[in-house]
This record gives sequence, structure tokens and C-alpha cells, in this order.
Amino acid sequence: MKYRIRLDTLTDVNKFVKIATGYPGRITLTDGDNFTVNGKSLLGAMYTMEWDQVYCESDKEIYHLIKDFVDEE
Repeated sequence: MKYRIRLDTLTDVNKFVKIATGYPGRITLTDGDNFTVNGKSLLGAMYTMEWDQVYCESDKEIYHLIKDFVDEE
């Protein structure tokens, strides 16, 4: 599954990583083109704050976990 998300503040990043680390499957964050980082990595998630777009990809449906971060626009 792939969702466009927003991680605008360090609080957002911390909340997202806390949720991601509690999930047993694979979660990655990508800009859609060049960069991919582990979604369970605090440092990796902080790095995404520099990207224009951030997508969360997972091996299973996790919308119910990350719905607060999904960019619906």
C-alpha cells in the first residue's frame, strides 16, 4: 500500500516512528523518485522533512494506523 503523507514537525516524526515501530511488517518512506528510507528509523523519518513529497509504503494495509498523517489533497 502507498499513501502520500505529511511529516511537518518533529512531533509528527516522533509520533509516526512510534506507530511504525509497533507494526511488525515493512514500512518505508520514499520521495517517489530517488530516495527511500526505513519508516521505523527516527533519523530516516527526520530526513524526509526536506523532501517535497513523502510517501509511506507498506507490505500490508496500514491506513488505520497512519490516517492522521495521510495527505488527502
